[in-house]
Amino acid sequence: MRRLPASGKKQAWLVSRADMNRQALPDEVAPLGQEIFFFDELSSSLDKAYELARENRLGIWDSVLAASQTAGRGQLRRRWHSPPGNIYAALRLPVLAPFDQGAAAPAMGLLLAESLNELGWPVRLKWPNDLALESDSGPRKVAGILLEERAGILLAGIGVNVASHPGRDALRPHAALAAASLASSGGDAPLPPVELWPRLVNRMVSAYGNAHIFVSSWRERAEALLLWKGDMVMVEDGQTVQKGRLAGLWSSGGLRLETESGALECTSGSLLQA
Repeated sequence: MRRLPASGKKQAWLVSRADMNRQALPDEVAPLGQEIFFFDELSSSLDKAYELARENRLGIWDSVLAASQTAGRGQLRRRWHSPPGNIYAALRLPVLAPFDQGAAAPAMGLLLAESLNELGWPVRLKWPNDLALESDSGPRKVAGILLEERAGILLAGIGVNVASHPGRDALRPHAALAAASLASSGGDAPLPPVELWPRLVNRMVSAYGNAHIFVSSWRERAEALLLWKGDMVMVEDGQTVQKGRLAGLWSSGGLRLETESGALECTSGSLLQA
């Protein structure tokens, strides 16, 4: 790794294949041509990624990784507690199908879910933008995704609970799932974020592969990992509640519910098991 200029007194590092090989890290850890900007502390990985992208320093599939954040945010701009030990990353995506439409969140979730499964963590895709870790006590949220686009730059903010997770009292009221971390899953101890994130990036980029193939295959693959598929669920969207059997996904990325009056598409809202 080599040090990069960073604002304030915090350190920033650029992780590249050549640099990581010089440190004798496993080849699998080195990103496949992607650059990863690592910072000890940031206000927000998303904000730093936008800054680098505007400066033409953050290409497609490049990313920013922070050891901690002081002003992380989740859905509806809720404050996101970001202690050290977890992944707080922002990944730049191509503004191409399926990422140029409503399917972006579940398609991105698919890439992350498949990558974590390949590394040994049995996670499911909780529509539209969370990942749930299977456990003896039921599914628990282990990761979240926040998509933001500004001036033609599309970023996925990705948080993965690696070493720790918030308690139930720290979650928003009526949260569908309690939280978990990879470390609490009972398997092998996870790698530190600075080693785990490049492995995930490798797998996500490889899984995306040919854009045309991904466009035609992402929905089927996502449905195979869809949490509560076949079960009765509710989708709460403001004052509106839709109830039905979770049948799968539409090509638009919306949730397909089978109701007494027929198939229904839900494009937003919170998913809960009925």
